[in-house]
Amino acid sequence: MFEWLQNNWNDVLAIIGGAVLIVSTIVKLTATDKDDTVWAKVLKVLSALSLVNPDGSVAGKGR
Repeated sequence: MFEWLQNNWNDVLAIIGGAVLIVSTIVKLTATDKDDTVWAKVLKVLSALSLVNPDGSVAGKGR
């Protein structure tokens, strides 16, 4: 499984990015705020796992 992930990592990231884009769009189109708060928590977790901060700086480096 790890070998498959190594060979297809770019595709996996592209699929995750596409899913985030689609879900973000759907969440913004809905009338309720409950799904917005749940999606914000999911994005916070994904951001914590990211190597690049939302401001474009690299995680772990001092400013």
